[in-house]
Amino acid sequence: MGILSSIVLNSVYLVSILALVALGLGVIYGLLGVINMAHGELVAIGAYTAVLLTELGVPYWGALPVACCVGLVIGMLLEWTLISRLTKRPLDAILITLGLGFVIQELLRLTFGVGPRSVAPPVQGTVDVFGYTYPVFRLVVISIAIVTICAVLAYFSRGAFGTVVRAILQNRESALTSGVDAGRYNRLAFGIGAAIAALAGCLIAPSAIVLPQMGTFYIGPAFIAVIIGGSGRLLGAIVGALFMGAFETVMVEYIPQTVARAGVLVLAILLIRLRPGGLVSEPKVRVA
Repeated sequence: MGILSSIVLNSVYLVSILALVALGLGVIYGLLGVINMAHGELVAIGAYTAVLLTELGVPYWGALPVACCVGLVIGMLLEWTLISRLTKRPLDAILITLGLGFVIQELLRLTFGVGPRSVAPPVQGTVDVFGYTYPVFRLVVISIAIVTICAVLAYFSRGAFGTVVRAILQNRESALTSGVDAGRYNRLAFGIGAAIAALAGCLIAPSAIVLPQMGTFYIGPAFIAVIIGGSGRLLGAIVGALFMGAFETVMVEYIPQTVARAGVLVLAILLIRLRPGGLVSEPKVRVA
C-alpha cells in the first residue's frame, strides 16, 4: 500500500508543477502563436526570487506573490520590447527566445553563482498517507497549484476579457479583424504566462536544488503536454500535463529516468498520431 501511495502522491505533485508550467506555455503560445523557448528560465527566475528574498529575511509566503509580480513584469517587458516583433516570424521567435534563455541562465550564474542554492520549506513535518511518509509542504504545493489552475481557467472563461482571449486562442485572425487590441492582450497574456512560470519555480524551490538551468527539466514535458492537449486550449494543457506527469512518475518507479523520458516521448507521438487535434476540444467562441 505504501508503494502505491508513493506513486500516486509523487504523480500528483509532478503533475501539479508540470500543469502550471504547461498552462503558462499554453497561454503564450495559444494567444501569441509564439513558442517561448525561454519559458524554463522564467521558472528559474521564480525560484531564484524565492532564494534571494528568503536570504534577505523575507518570509517564503511573502516571496511567493513577489515572484509572480516579477514574472508578470518581466513577461510584459519582453513582449513589449521583443516578442511583439516576432509574432509573424515563428522560426525567428524560436531562435531568439532560445538565445534569450541562454542569456538569462548566464545572468543567473553571474548573479547567484554556479553552485546549487536552496530554500528552507516554510512548512515542516511529514504526514502518513496509507503507510507512506510524505512531506506536508508538498501537499501545500499541490493545493496552491490546484487553486491557481482553477483561478486561471475561470479568469479566461468568464467575462468580456475571457471571451476575447478564448476567441483569439481559437481563431486569432478572425478575432483581430474584428477590432481586438492585439497589443494589449498580447502583453497581458505573455505577462500572465510568465507569472505562472515564476510561481511554479517559487513553489519548486523548497523541494529541489535551485540552479540556473533547472527550468530545462520541466520545459520539455510541458511543451509536449501543450501539444498533445491541443494547441490553443488551456484545459488541454492541463490534461496533457496529467497524462505526461502521471505516466513518467509510474515509469520512474521501475526503470531509469532517462528511459522513462524516452517512454514519455513515445507516448506523446502515439497520442499525436491518434488525436492530431489534441485530447481536448472546446466550442468556438465568436467575437461580436
